[in-house]
Amino acid sequence: MSFPRRSLSRPDAPPRALLWILVIVFLDMMGLGLLVPVIPFIVLEFRSDALTVGALSFAYAAAQFLATPILGALSDRHGRRGVLLLSFLGSAAAYFAFGWAPALWVLFAGRIVDGLTGANIGTSQAYVADITAPEHRSRALALSGAALGAGFIVGPLTGIALARFGHHVPAFVAAGLALASTFLAWWRLPESLPPQMREPALKPLKVEWRRLNPMAPLLLAWRRANLRPLLTATFLASFAMAALRSQFAFFAVTALGFTQSGANRVMAFLGVMMVVTQGGLVRQSVQRYGDRGTLILGLLLSIAGFAGLAVAGSAASLYVMVAITALGVGLGTPTMAALVSHRSAAVEQGAMLGAAQAAASLAQVFGPLWAGFGFDHVAPSFPFSSGAVFVAGALLVVVLSRPKN
Repeated sequence: MSFPRRSLSRPDAPPRALLWILVIVFLDMMGLGLLVPVIPFIVLEFRSDALTVGALSFAYAAAQFLATPILGALSDRHGRRGVLLLSFLGSAAAYFAFGWAPALWVLFAGRIVDGLTGANIGTSQAYVADITAPEHRSRALALSGAALGAGFIVGPLTGIALARFGHHVPAFVAAGLALASTFLAWWRLPESLPPQMREPALKPLKVEWRRLNPMAPLLLAWRRANLRPLLTATFLASFAMAALRSQFAFFAVTALGFTQSGANRVMAFLGVMMVVTQGGLVRQSVQRYGDRGTLILGLLLSIAGFAGLAVAGSAASLYVMVAITALGVGLGTPTMAALVSHRSAAVEQGAMLGAAQAAASLAQVFGPLWAGFGFDHVAPSFPFSSGAVFVAGALLVVVLSRPKN
């Protein structure tokens, strides 16, 4: 990850604020990368069923789905810094809960707290947008994405070195990184949203309840016939990915016998593949095939990857299928958003892209429960085989919809 020059920031932006927010984002994602591979080992101390793992993901995603519009409204009205501090503290509490873990309910409490305060990425991106010049905003946000990707690679790699100390030490280290992010945000990040740029102070007591309804953007966009197929495809593909994310590490540990170090290696490999795909392959594919062609290619690769994961019987085959799936998701996710943008008017870009994100978030709420139930009662490969079916449904919707871009 290369750090930005001062020229990316607005002339009136705080000195080195962009550098510090990138460092903080890196540490935050590094902590998550440390925690994810050890979650199955910690859960197995209390329960051996996949549904419990899925329920933990459900608790986090449901809390985040409900809290995100509230946190967004708070950040627009009162500034980004306070929301960032709250978010990092919530992550620290959740990670500490996994390290401490005297009972299963503590894990659920930690995930719920993390979900309710989980505005780390969105608010950090808003902070970056606040302090950068408009002509450099895309580059600055790309650097933010690179920091996220780098953190998710370094985190699992660090976890390999910590594996000898047991399952709980990586969680405590992740909590320490979240506290470090909190301290750096308090020490080095001034408020990025000046009072004059916040929501109008003329009606400070007025509450726009529509903005606090997480379903409102989705219901608004659903009325648009040209967006309905893309919203449907977004939900189906995100449902499959949520199922995969919630059960992938559990599958690797329980079905393929991965050790803690092995789980860390495969998560780091996944992070590398996602960075490589989004760092250069997307641009090249879009130049050659266009947004719609790249989306279709990404969905085809995702289907192959999901289907391959369902029959993977060794570590080598798992790595190959992870690479294919990461390529597919890396190609499909940004181009799906691009198509939504192309089919929306200039004045409604934020609302329609927010609706697509709401569709993805809704899928992330229910996908883990589907995967956990299927893992326990159908087959350990069910989250992946059913995921291939859901992505195939998304592909069918995209192919049959008439492009208007």
